[in-house]
Amino acid sequence: MSTEAVLTAFTGIAALALLLQGLALWGIRNSLRTVSSRVETVTGDIQKKFESVATGLTELLAILKPLAQNLETIEHHVAATTETVHKRVADLDSFLEDTTDAARLQVAKIQDLVDTMSNRVEETFDFLQRGVRAPVTELSALIRGIKVGLDFFMRGRRKPTRPSHQDEEMFI
Repeated sequence: MSTEAVLTAFTGIAALALLLQGLALWGIRNSLRTVSSRVETVTGDIQKKFESVATGLTELLAILKPLAQNLETIEHHVAATTETVHKRVADLDSFLEDTTDAARLQVAKIQDLVDTMSNRVEETFDFLQRGVRAPVTELSALIRGIKVGLDFFMRGRRKPTRPSHQDEEMFI
């Protein structure tokens, strides 16, 4: 084969290759255009959804901001209330401690008073026993003695009686 024929064959093969390459590039371009439009559609949908989410978040933030401010106010009130309650509990504890100490002191005073009164009552009973009962007993014994003496002189001697004999008669 001649050089011209080989050159024509190579030129034909190269032209065919370029034609196929052009067709392939045209197919790729169409595919890319289709993919690009789909990507743009998906991107538009995503952008719309993102915008709706962003709008929702903006509205949520608008709602949450006053709530956060209210939470700060509530936190301040809770802290103030807690401090007040703490002070009241401390005051109550101090009051109860003072009251308990005063009650203990009063109980001790009452115990001392009861002990003193008990001692005085015992002393009074002892005094009555020594000062009144003993002289009354002595006076009673003296009167019995005088009575027995008078009976003895008036009647003569008394016969001794057997107390056991009288007890036996009473038993029967």
